[in-house]
Amino acid sequence: MSRIFLVLFICIFCSCKKNSREQPDNIGSYQDSTTISKDELQKINLTEFVLDPQSEKFLNWLKYKEMESKMDELKNGDLSQFKTDFKIVETLINEFTNTVPLTIDEEAIQARILVVKTMYFRLNNIINMPTSTKEEIKKSITDLLESFSNLTYQINKKFEKDSQNTQKPQ
Repeated sequence: MSRIFLVLFICIFCSCKKNSREQPDNIGSYQDSTTISKDELQKINLTEFVLDPQSEKFLNWLKYKEMESKMDELKNGDLSQFKTDFKIVETLINEFTNTVPLTIDEEAIQARILVVKTMYFRLNNIINMPTSTKEEIKKSITDLLESFSNLTYQINKKFEKDSQNTQKPQ
């Protein structure tokens, strides 16, 4: 009976060593499989809104322009902005949400800004998680780009509504 336990112990001990040696190789190839190219991102079916010339003329929001350039980098497959220190990402997003001009500071726009903030943090977490799959990253990128596009659409609607000269009946 003691021989059976000895044989089982040796088998378990040997199998544990074998698994631990193979693990680093799997991790290295897994991380390479999560890189996303510009071509893959261009295949995403997304309705993208840009600022109207009228909206651009009245919108003096530097952090929006900075965030717009970050979205352009993301569309080109550059994920380096998410691989930096979390404090840098957090500072960028907090400055973006806290510097909203009074001309567009409305509930509908604040709601879209909150969604952009949430999607940005979500993408940051997914990219920095070692177990994330390529599909999860692509889905999260799509969600972030879509939320930013919806914010742009809402800003355009705000300026369009403000430009209409409607008079209330007396």
